[in-house]
Amino acid sequence: MNKLQKFGYWTYIIFTIAISALLLRVNFCLLTVSAKDYAHEKLNPDTLMQLKNIKRRLNAGEGKTMQAFFPEGWFFSHIVYGYSWVNVALSTKSEPLRQQAIQEVRWVLSQIDTPEGRAPFTADTQVSHGVFYLGWSNRLLGGLLKIQLAKERSPQDITRFHTQSQELAQAFATSPTATIDAYPGQAWPCDQTVALASLALHNELFGSNYQSVIQRWISYTRQHLDPQTGLIPHKIDATTGQIDIGARGTSQVYLLPFLVELDSEFAKQQYAQFGKQFVPSVLGFFIVREYPISTDGDADVDSGPIIFGIGPTSTIVSIAPARAYKDSQLFESTLLITEILGLPLVWGEEKSYALGLLLVIDDFLVWGKTLVPWTQVNYSSSTEQTFAKNIQLWVLFSGLVLLVLWSPVAGKQISKKLR
Repeated sequence: MNKLQKFGYWTYIIFTIAISALLLRVNFCLLTVSAKDYAHEKLNPDTLMQLKNIKRRLNAGEGKTMQAFFPEGWFFSHIVYGYSWVNVALSTKSEPLRQQAIQEVRWVLSQIDTPEGRAPFTADTQVSHGVFYLGWSNRLLGGLLKIQLAKERSPQDITRFHTQSQELAQAFATSPTATIDAYPGQAWPCDQTVALASLALHNELFGSNYQSVIQRWISYTRQHLDPQTGLIPHKIDATTGQIDIGARGTSQVYLLPFLVELDSEFAKQQYAQFGKQFVPSVLGFFIVREYPISTDGDADVDSGPIIFGIGPTSTIVSIAPARAYKDSQLFESTLLITEILGLPLVWGEEKSYALGLLLVIDDFLVWGKTLVPWTQVNYSSSTEQTFAKNIQLWVLFSGLVLLVLWSPVAGKQISKKLR
């Protein structure tokens, strides 16, 4: 064997080992990670490990690092952590965990109610600091009241929830498009769903009647869907209702989990349409595109990077709507993708993804994996399909690939022995 042959032979060996390791990793996850471990009525196996990791990193100041990636990075890093703790409290019968959840949610509320927490939201719009800030923070305040016993609720918290909810409701009611700006002159429908979900929660907790406000937005939105996709658009002009940007994967995966708490029938229709327009199957796994199928577009601050049309951010966050709509097929696919390609790290009592480099990834994953409705939702499963068939096909496919890859090596060794 000459030098060139040796080089080719060892290059092939290294390539084969690398592909084999990847396939073994894929099959290990396929056979050991199960959506059944993330059932709605039980605490997920890695939830507390992820939350402990996130809290340590928030205390270390990693929210500032996320702020450098996108304008709401610091805020999102904290608020989604708080949302996850509300989910935990609503999913467990453990009194110590409920008390811990109350403590952590209070801590998050104290953090976002600071100059640093409000930094990106310096200008008032129709409501204080815009619908993004007030909507997300008001819902978390309502979430705190939801997980507390009546005797544990602070009168100041109750008064503030009443005041903020009334401010949001008044702004929604007087807007010509039933929409409120997040920043002056800029409105994203996904922010509206969070704020309106806080009003739905107020209705449930205190018997208020904000349903007319919610239905006004639903009615307007139904009549002004993106004509290309039939979905809620990404960005609109709050004054004229003109669509600035059509439906995008990023905003769909954020708004759909909240929409189901506003109008379950409309939400079910939108989720089905989202699946048709944005969720193709690639090698048996389901990914989320940033732009509709057969449409391309540029990456921006909302989408993050786009790889061959796939939105990694949208794909990761899709675990939340998949759980909200009881879509076991998409949920398990996304769960497996994050375990296979998400570079998870486990050490001690902590777990993180993306090698612990991007805090918001961990935030949105634990939020999606723990997500439960905060109000009564009348919604049945959108799909009874599971990922089991895909797993079987992948195991078979992997076996065939390994056989093909290693057969030349085995053949070469056999021929050497026969000489």
